[in-house]
This record gives sequence, C-alpha cells and structure tokens, in this order.
Amino acid sequence: MPDEALQTAFEIKTTCDEISRKLLRWHWENKPGEHSLGALLDHIRTRQQESPEYYDRLPDLAGRNSWQQLDTTLCMRVLLDPEKDAARPLDLLGNTEHPAAARRACNAVRTARNEAAHASDRTAAAQAAILFNEAVEALEEGYAGAPLRTSELGQYYRLAEDYLSRCGAKKPIASAAPEEKAPRAAKSGQSTAGRKKEGTSSSASRRSSTKQNTSGRSSGSRPQNRKQGSSRNSRARARQKQKQANRTVLLVLLAILAVGLLIRGFTMNWQ
Repeated sequence: MPDEALQTAFEIKTTCDEISRKLLRWHWENKPGEHSLGALLDHIRTRQQESPEYYDRLPDLAGRNSWQQLDTTLCMRVLLDPEKDAARPLDLLGNTEHPAAARRACNAVRTARNEAAHASDRTAAAQAAILFNEAVEALEEGYAGAPLRTSELGQYYRLAEDYLSRCGAKKPIASAAPEEKAPRAAKSGQSTAGRKKEGTSSSASRRSSTKQNTSGRSSGSRPQNRKQGSSRNSRARARQKQKQANRTVLLVLLAILAVGLLIRGFTMNWQ
C-alpha cells in the first residue's frame, strides 16, 4: 500500500475519532443529570452488564481518564445504543432536534472510520475518503450549528476534499465543486451582512446553492452547501429515468402479451 494512501487512511480514522468525541461529549453534557467523564464510564459499565451482547468487544475502559482517550468505537456504541433493555434509558439521539438525521450522521462517521481503520490498499483508502465525504454531508444535516459550527463544517469539507485528492478518488456526483463550498462555508461566519448578500448574488446561477446559502445566512448555523442541491437534482433525475425505463418495459410486456393472445385466439378459431 503506498505510504500516501496509508497516511491518508490513518488521518481519516483520526478525524472520525475527533468528530465522535465531539458528538458524544455534546450529547452527554446536554442531557439531564451528571455530565462528568466518570459518570459516562459508569453508564457504559452499567450498560455492559445490562446488554452484554451489544457491548461485546468494547475497548477496555481501564485507565481512561480523559475525553481524548475515547475513540469512535466507544463513542458510537453509546450514541447508537438502542437501550431496549436499559433500566434507565438516556435516548441521547432522541433528545436532538433531528433524531433521524443525527443517527444517520453517527452511522456515517462510524462506517467511514471502520473503512479507514481496515484499509490495506489504495482502493480501500479511496473508499474511506469517499465515505468520509458522505459523512460530512450527513453531519451537516444532523448537527449544523450545534455542536458543529459553520467554521468547523467548512474545515471538515476541506479535509474531505484533501483526502479524496490524495487517494486519487473520484468525487461523488452529488459533491459538485466542494473546493468552492468549503472556503465559502468557513468565511460565511466572518463576513458582514452586506458581503454575504454579495456572495449570494454572485452564486445566483446555482439555484440549490443559493437556497442553501440563504438559509445558512438567516440561521447563522449552516455552511453554504452546494452539495445537497446537486444531490437532490441528481436523485430526482435518476428517479425520473428509472420511471421512464420501467414504463417502457411495461409497455413492451403488454405488447408481447397482446400479440400472444391474438395468435392464440387466431389459432383456436382456425382449428
């Protein structure tokens, strides 16, 4: 495996761990009750006893005395815990503004991290870079504003672009012009209202990005994202093409069936 691809995979894994710690800590400190790291570790030990199958093969908790010692495996096990057998369920993701989006984001980060951790060649590293890029998109949907600020999301978009470039991975169709989106996302929180309006007018040629930028400026919590508008358009076009293809196949089958019935009727009348 080339050194550059190996290094990139390692950096993706490290970044995912950083994001996971940030998400878990934010959820933990915004729930009712005790917010210390010790309370979190006690909660994990309790859940290990209540649900040994779910918490199987969990990293050893001994000696962990700082948030920096928590990795994605541990953080996401807590955040994605279904808690079906918990005596005192916390439902950390359920207490967010967008629980479904938050769960998708956590799953995306965990998937990208696992791919990066097990990458053994350039192809696997490239796949990890693509998954990380998708994870950043999911993070924007689920966590823009809190706990991820506009500048932080802009930073993660730039990292995603860098990882894709270093691994030689092709950009996903839905990720049009991320090199423009990330810097704009980082600058949007620093510019004045007048400069923001200029940025909006200069990008008016792209409807989806304009809508995203406008909503991002009005809320002050979301970065300018051209990716979602392009993604929706791409998915809409794909669905339309699929419907047309299905309609064509159906018409062909009906025509074949009609011809078969005519032939059968003609044969029976002839006899």
